[in-house]
Amino acid sequence: MPINMQQVIFEDIAQRLAAIPDWGALVEEDNVLHLIDSDDQTLPDRFIIIQPGITEELERAGQGSVRERWTLTITPITRMRGAASQLRAARLAIKQALAGVNAGIKINGVQTVAFQPETPMLADAGRRWSVQAMPLQITYIQPLK
Repeated sequence: MPINMQQVIFEDIAQRLAAIPDWGALVEEDNVLHLIDSDDQTLPDRFIIIQPGITEELERAGQGSVRERWTLTITPITRMRGAASQLRAARLAIKQALAGVNAGIKINGVQTVAFQPETPMLADAGRRWSVQAMPLQITYIQPLK
């Protein structure tokens, strides 16, 4: 059975993000829009959402594999005061956790990793949560056999 590259990559990234002080207590796969209006008091004041995005097939290499590019959006989310500076600190901590060539991912088949343009979204009136959307594109070879 072939390795599920997306699952292995996701687990690697989630594990490293979980080690970030103050933010890594909760690293969850979810839809940010689902949480941005949440008034769930059981959620921590700061945490990280990983939202899977599009997968593009780039090329097929015979019958045995396919080259794909997958976009994940890593999103620190906070309801604390001073959200802008909190999110800048989280951004840097995430970049540190995913530093190095290929964001430190040492999984065979991962070819390139790069952050895409980021979007900060401070809470509007009536909203509790501020976020920093950080898309991460990962190009890898997915074995099919």
